Amino acid sequence: MHYILTIPDWAPTPLNKLLSAHWGTPAKRKKADARMIWAYAASAQIPKATGKRSVELTITLAPRQRAADPDAYFKSGCDALVRCGLLTDDNRQGVELLPVRFKRGERKATRIVLRDLP
Repeated sequence: MHYILTIPDWAPTPLNKLLSAHWGTPAKRKKADARMIWAYAASAQIPKATGKRSVELTITLAPRQRAADPDAYFKSGCDALVRCGLLTDDNRQGVELLPVRFKRGERKATRIVLRDLP
C-alpha cells in the first residue's frame, strides 16, 4: 500500500538550518515540521506504520529558490514522520530512504510518498 502527502508552501527544515541555529531553535523547527505533517496526514487519513516503509520526497522549488543538499531534508522530515507514527523508526529497520527529487513550480511544496514494505 502507498500513501501520498502533498503539503503546499512548505518543506522540511534542512539540516544546515538545524545545525547552525541557536540551541533552542532546532527543537522548535522540528516540532513545527511534525505538526505540519501530522495535520496533513490526519486529513488524508494515513494510518500509522506497523512495519517498514519507504520514504520518497519530491521538493518543489519556487522560482529563484535554491535547493539544499538532497539529504538535508531527511533529518527533520523523518523525525517528524516518526513523531507522527507514520514511520516505526528512522533507522534501517524502519525506513528505506529513496532519492530526493527536485522540480520547479510556481510555489514551493513537498510531496511525501510512503510505501509499506514487506
